[in-house]
Amino acid sequence: MKLKQFVLGCCIVGIPVIANGQGFAIGKGASMITGLASFSSTGSDKVAGSESGSMSETVTTLTLTPSMDYFLFNNFFVGGGLGYSNQNSDVSNITELAIGPEIGYAFGNKDSKVFPYVNAGWNYISNKINQSSYSITSLSGSGVFFGFGAIFPVKSHIGLVLEGKYNTINYSGSTQNVNIFSLNFGVVGLLF
Repeated sequence: MKLKQFVLGCCIVGIPVIANGQGFAIGKGASMITGLASFSSTGSDKVAGSESGSMSETVTTLTLTPSMDYFLFNNFFVGGGLGYSNQNSDVSNITELAIGPEIGYAFGNKDSKVFPYVNAGWNYISNKINQSSYSITSLSGSGVFFGFGAIFPVKSHIGLVLEGKYNTINYSGSTQNVNIFSLNFGVVGLLF
């Protein structure tokens, strides 16, 4: 008798869990864990202000941005993300960390093969600067970003992501704004 009650109890509890699991990638209650990356390398023949009057310089930048988002309603998500960027040149090294919330909207339904999306958010940003000729060793500030992209599901719960993003950053104590447009590629885990 107790075994029958146990089995019946598991069925009653399990049916709503199974029914909830039958959603789709951008449906209410779904989540996505995303990892994006970008890399750039820029070369210059002449750099102003060098002692010899002419100097070449190469700047390489690696950016990693993981995020976690939750769908409050079908297609509408909220979440947060982290950012790590490392910029190296012949004369300096700049490491940047960022953290902040985001909101977005993904287009599509359960029959869609691709999920285009738009998102926006705010980040707190902190930089560490390692350059002997520069008197400032750290900067902090905030940034606003707007993005657009597409999720391409490869399997039912794994996809590839291509995203374009525009960032505008204002550092505390500085009158200069930094504007960045980036193209990012990554993977996403679709939890539904």
